[in-house]
Amino acid sequence: MKPLYSFRDTADFIDRHKTGTELDFKAQALEIDDLNKQSIEFKAWPLLQLRKTKKRSEWLFLVHPGNAEERRGLPQEGGLSKVRIVYDDGNYSQSWDAFRVDNPVPSLGIRIPGAENLAAFTNSLDCDANLCAPFGSIILDDSNAVKVNFYLIASESTMNAELSALDRLTGQYWGASDRQLQAFEYFVLLKNPAFTVNLHKRIPHLKDVLVNPLSVSPQLLARYMRLNAQQKLAYKHGFTDIPCGICILPGGPGAGKTHFNLFTIAMAQSKPLPKLATKNKDQIPNESVKVLFMVDMNSPVDDVANRMVRLYDDLGMNKRVIRMKGWGYEIKSSDRVNAAEDAAIGEDLQVDFSHQFLRVAKVFVGQAPETRNCKAMGLDEAAWQHYDNHQSNYTGITEYLNEQLWEEDQVIPWKFRCMVFALYRDTLADADFIATTPVAASTLFRGMFKPDLVYFDEAPHARELSNLIAIANFDPMAWIFCGDYRQTQPHVSTDKAMGEDGPVNIHSAQMQVSMMKRAEVAHAIKYELLINHRAFGGLQELASTLWYSRRMVSGNLDKAPTSLTYIRNYLGQFMGGRTCTVPRVLIHLKGCGPEVSAGNKSAWNPTHAKWVMKRVRELLFAKEFTHAERDEPGTILIISPYKKAFEEYKEAIKGLPQDCRHRVEARTVDVVQGHEADFVFLDLVKTRSTEFLDNGNRLCVAVTRARLGEVIMMHPEMVRSYTFRKKSENLRRIWEKCNQDGQAAMVDPEDEYNMEQVADKFADDMSRLQLRDLKSEDETDGSTDKTRTEEEGQTINEKSEAAFAQNVNMVCKNEQKKQAIIDWLMG
Repeated sequence: MKPLYSFRDTADFIDRHKTGTELDFKAQALEIDDLNKQSIEFKAWPLLQLRKTKKRSEWLFLVHPGNAEERRGLPQEGGLSKVRIVYDDGNYSQSWDAFRVDNPVPSLGIRIPGAENLAAFTNSLDCDANLCAPFGSIILDDSNAVKVNFYLIASESTMNAELSALDRLTGQYWGASDRQLQAFEYFVLLKNPAFTVNLHKRIPHLKDVLVNPLSVSPQLLARYMRLNAQQKLAYKHGFTDIPCGICILPGGPGAGKTHFNLFTIAMAQSKPLPKLATKNKDQIPNESVKVLFMVDMNSPVDDVANRMVRLYDDLGMNKRVIRMKGWGYEIKSSDRVNAAEDAAIGEDLQVDFSHQFLRVAKVFVGQAPETRNCKAMGLDEAAWQHYDNHQSNYTGITEYLNEQLWEEDQVIPWKFRCMVFALYRDTLADADFIATTPVAASTLFRGMFKPDLVYFDEAPHARELSNLIAIANFDPMAWIFCGDYRQTQPHVSTDKAMGEDGPVNIHSAQMQVSMMKRAEVAHAIKYELLINHRAFGGLQELASTLWYSRRMVSGNLDKAPTSLTYIRNYLGQFMGGRTCTVPRVLIHLKGCGPEVSAGNKSAWNPTHAKWVMKRVRELLFAKEFTHAERDEPGTILIISPYKKAFEEYKEAIKGLPQDCRHRVEARTVDVVQGHEADFVFLDLVKTRSTEFLDNGNRLCVAVTRARLGEVIMMHPEMVRSYTFRKKSENLRRIWEKCNQDGQAAMVDPEDEYNMEQVADKFADDMSRLQLRDLKSEDETDGSTDKTRTEEEGQTINEKSEAAFAQNVNMVCKNEQKKQAIIDWLMG
């Protein structure tokens, strides 16, 4: 069924999204069943015993996530699952509950090489704790690993949160305020708002930076002065006439969307809120604005919370920041563990935090307070700190911790759970800024924290019902929706039939339309942030022309990094020696072989990969290739739409000299948003374009990651294919734009002075340089390499390290002398 971009009333919106959400959950459940049948195995290491009773021991263990395909068999953060040990004979142990958590190793001060890249889980073992005795070594390897398998449990939390939001706004279960109902109607129809909000009146000191700058702190004023023209315009006018309190603020890549949001939050919280301005009857007079920041992905929640901590520190603002994830686990796990006692008492707490609190208490016992404060705290950590700072208010908890925390008692007393509940409630009420996900925000948390402003970042990435969680559960002064609808769209599990006889989700296309995209169609967007501060040399022009109606402009016109000249000349060698003014080249490799299929519709192209990795080595070893804005070596990002290509590039990166690897990263297009590099390679892999490959959102993301230079690898057969000419609008427009601007080139990979052989020798020489060992490779007979240059008659051993490095760099930067240098290297 074709999606609607405008609705005449809310009824059709409700029907489409409610039915589509229910069908999407069924598809997710079927996908999880399929993964469980595969019995994927992982390496795991028990790390720390968190709690022990007579019948149960609770452990923290680390798991190697495996490759991209295997990683699908790992539970998501906050997701429930069962785990079992896989024995050498192929049999399994019993299963135990497992819950994925943040990896605590970096914050615990434990030095375990590579542990920060592993997934972390907790589980409770109904058995002898010796079954999972902790390892004694800090080295994680096969010798101290156990094999485990996860049984994934389909989570209904997202579906329930979204449908509950819809029910709340349609009056079926809980009554929303008239203001929330009016905001919901405007959210759907995007016209005829019932009221407007002026934040400059509700929070008067927001306009101080405009009308009375001397009353603003020098640090905040300096940050305002650094805003670009579009950001200042949005700040001045975008908050003064907000329809139904819903502010829609799109922004392009590198436009400083999050930077702008955090500045506005700091301004709003820079002074106390006048008593008459607040809608929150429980708010203390002269208390500052409280902010809820929502993102529907866990990693950005961490990032924005940590950035807010740093901003408060820089500005000298004493504010309390909490990042909150995985709310539902405390409820479910505690219900299981403590059901017997609840039934006996005949009373029930709506939320139980006691297990999580004890878990954090155990981890932090014996640690100095400063080790807890390096980053934004989770809710559990914040509760522990709140308890430390106000122990006189929680004497009952103190008595329990001192006397009973380590006793072998499986059931936590109900009285203690009540005290911990009160502690968490107080902790939330005391917070100034909370970053969380929509699902976590949709729980009873909504009654414990009453924000004055709600920000929903990356809003186009979330489904419309997830956006509505903010409106259904909170009644702030304003809801501010941010993001880039041209690059992201909501995720839907599948639009295919669910099983042979399963139904098709006829509303999948509708669910992939974001509210922000509909707002563009309805002309409801007043201000956008489209000044790109990431790209140099005009790299933003391609995306601006194709997707931003030429409205995305450069914020770097007055800047010219020294490395930009090098990159332009470097790319010019593939264009017949011409200078590449806009540092982007679309490369066709002459005689390129077809892609190699890896099953599951994934693939990679060995010819592309081989050519790209040669270029990667050249850039890494060129001293002129530096960061666009800092005095340090440049970075490289390799992007592909396909997981198999990503895995092959990731493996190839391991073959680079160790001191260079951190400068190169490989990612798939689906997880590259939010990342950037000085130079980007985009490998399209296939000989024929497909609907997946031609997705405009993905391509827009991919071609906006580079700061200084970009190479797009496109198979020469692709442009000749019927699907490219007739069905691939976005890929065809990219090719046409590059071709029209003289940025497309056919390159013969064989016409490179036999560079394959040179590259091997080149890597060997660089390794020797890195190890400060300029001895000959031929050490098997104990001889020393006495290779001499024709002119100087010196041995390599006699050359200084600096001179050797300079000559090696010439291989990459000086085409005219390349053959001479190669001869010199090859002896």
